[in-house]
Amino acid sequence: MLFSKNASMEFPRSRLWRSRASILGLISASTATLLLCPCDCVRQNPHAILLIAISILIGGIAAVLIYREMRSISDITSFLKVVAAIAIVLAAVYAEFAVATYCIAWLARPR
Repeated sequence: MLFSKNASMEFPRSRLWRSRASILGLISASTATLLLCPCDCVRQNPHAILLIAISILIGGIAAVLIYREMRSISDITSFLKVVAAIAIVLAAVYAEFAVATYCIAWLARPR
């Protein structure tokens, strides 16, 4: 479509960057919360469930912000927009978590 609406036409550039920076910050906060979690033995530590719930809540807020940016896309249904937003957050948290654990293992190596 020649005149399709997208996020760059709808919002000023500063608002668009601020929105994307907040999404990145929320995804990073969700990953940081998971890194604090003693998830090896969830039943033995009462704080583990709370930290996982906080991480899911933060990730959910990031998914809502991604969904709000995707609202202007009229080619897909709302259900697929929700699924895509959740998938983006899950993939980003997984990627950050994998990189962070690799970096922690690299820093903890014997010298």
